[in-house]
Amino acid sequence: MAQKREIILNCGNSHVSANAFSLNNEGVLVEESYMETLHRDLTNDDLWMDATITALESISSKVKGNVRVILPGSMLISKTIRVPHVEPEKQRKIISFELSQKMPLPLSELIWDYLVIDDDGVEEEILAFAVKPEIVEKFCDKLVKLGLNPIQITPAPVLDYLAVKESARQMGEDHEILSINIGAKSTNLLFINPTGYLIRTIAIGGNVMSQNISDSLGITFEKAESLKKAYFAQEIKLAENDPAETAISSATNQFLARASQEITRSIVTYKRLKKGKSPSKILLMGRGALLPNLAQYLYETQQIEVQYYNPLIGVSFSEKIPENMRGLFPFMLGESIGLAKSALIESDARSKEINLLPQAKIQSIGFKQKTPILILSSFLICLLPLPFIWKSLQANQEYQKQKDKIDLQARELQTELSVLEGKKDELEFIRKFSSEVQKLHQPFITSCKSSWLAIEIINYVQGIIDNNSIGDVWLDSFDLNEFSEQNNQRNDSAINEKKYRLILSGRYLVRPNIREDQEVTTRDILIELDREKKESLTDYLEGVPYSKEITRKTFSIEGKGDLFNRYFSHFEYEILIDTK
Repeated sequence: MAQKREIILNCGNSHVSANAFSLNNEGVLVEESYMETLHRDLTNDDLWMDATITALESISSKVKGNVRVILPGSMLISKTIRVPHVEPEKQRKIISFELSQKMPLPLSELIWDYLVIDDDGVEEEILAFAVKPEIVEKFCDKLVKLGLNPIQITPAPVLDYLAVKESARQMGEDHEILSINIGAKSTNLLFINPTGYLIRTIAIGGNVMSQNISDSLGITFEKAESLKKAYFAQEIKLAENDPAETAISSATNQFLARASQEITRSIVTYKRLKKGKSPSKILLMGRGALLPNLAQYLYETQQIEVQYYNPLIGVSFSEKIPENMRGLFPFMLGESIGLAKSALIESDARSKEINLLPQAKIQSIGFKQKTPILILSSFLICLLPLPFIWKSLQANQEYQKQKDKIDLQARELQTELSVLEGKKDELEFIRKFSSEVQKLHQPFITSCKSSWLAIEIINYVQGIIDNNSIGDVWLDSFDLNEFSEQNNQRNDSAINEKKYRLILSGRYLVRPNIREDQEVTTRDILIELDREKKESLTDYLEGVPYSKEITRKTFSIEGKGDLFNRYFSHFEYEILIDTK
């Protein structure tokens, strides 16, 4: 059974993209992706269809077959109404009646469809979209001529919900979310809650900024649009005093301020409808979200966590997708991925698809598309044996050519292997020779490494003589030796760290100042003075350069020392030196 494949045409106001999707073990796979920019006056909607078809002519040479088409919100009429909760068979009649009171044109002159976006069991909130039949029929006829067979036409705003809801489900999130999709002509605000969602479209998009730049610099809208794109894509750099820099900065600030004001107004309206509930997170999507400092500005003005929405969760890409396009995918594939997941994966009832393609048109297009396929299939069946015959005639020649090529490569590789083996022997001799030379020089290297340390420590120890709190000290021995300390790591392997052990021994004189009128004995005086000298000497030796700790200290007032008769004590310190 052939793998299900969906081709999504996202026809926006400023660009058109075609993406082919299928399913794999990781989820949704993007097999192919193509994008074309619309070259038109973005302020004139009448030019949209011709510019879109021109762009699709280039894309249609790469993709063919059944396609699902996404139309921009600016080409549609949308209304939100509330109706009583009734059985499904009565629902459409009630909605039709309510919409006939709201739509600017009679429903009989429109193609329309709807979604239930919220249902509390008493009332249902309905989001309806409509389009003029002449627009759809003309657009479909042009697509069929390009080899693209439309099987669904759906509005872009609804697809943001499908994409965000699926991603939120995969991430385990179930709370109030505000999705902001900034497009060329308008911005879609999508309030998502556990029971449904609410859509509001505000007439603020990238074109507003381009128009402000155009008015400020006195240039055409097309030039202002090109300047804006080149500036934010860092393709050009402008000096601080350049009028263009000033105009772009001013337009950016105006856009941020106006967009934030409209978002605040929409949040207040949403809180009123939802009895005080407000979004806990803002997700930015669309190419307009690439505007620098947008996320920080919204966080400061709305005091709500702001993140860039990543629709690529659970989405992988084939090797056909160029690397330079993948950086734009988080900002341009959200709506297409939402529709692809709805078409490829079973969805719940609330996510039922909107299709603004008339049923009669679907049948007509399907028949026209199938007729040449049937004729071609019959012809191909007749020619079916020919490829096998041709392949069998060419197989032996091709295999022989491949065998000769492989034999030649094997001989060349054998020659290279012989040369490399000779070089390996030379390198092995050089490695052993270098190792022996290093062993011979190791004692000299070790001595050089420790000589500077001994000099620095000796200079410091000599300072004992000038220390008034110690004084009358002489050294018997000074011994600085290197040793290795083993530390066990998590993998129980021993790593040797080279350190040094300093051993100092000597004697110091204790001068008692004995007066006849003192009540304490000479012995007590000597003991107290000896204690003070020990402390002073220890404090001083703790400052030995690179000392880590005093591992041992020994004092003798008898034996090696003679405190009570000759007034001197013997000392010996062992100090750990770490040069690391």
